[in-house]
Amino acid sequence: MKRKPQLTKKERKAMNPRPAQPAAAQGHGHIHCTACGKHLDPADFEAPATATTLTCDHGSTFASCVRCVPQSQALIQEHDRTGQPVRQAQAWH
Repeated sequence: MKRKPQLTKKERKAMNPRPAQPAAAQGHGHIHCTACGKHLDPADFEAPATATTLTCDHGSTFASCVRCVPQSQALIQEHDRTGQPVRQAQAWH
């Protein structure tokens, strides 16, 4: 008896794609500012926004308080230059 051919992992993923998550909610949904480490809620990204997401040259997104954007951009630019992980502030609530 001949076995039926099975789909590869890549083919199975293509047939059943996962729903896309907003960039800020990826991971486990616990978001912190890259520069200062402040806890950010998903509502902070909606108008009037007190938080935003920044993107590195590689396409990864990072959350930041609006007031910390210049410092966060500097950390992301360092990441782009060196190829090292982004140096993030310790998280706090």
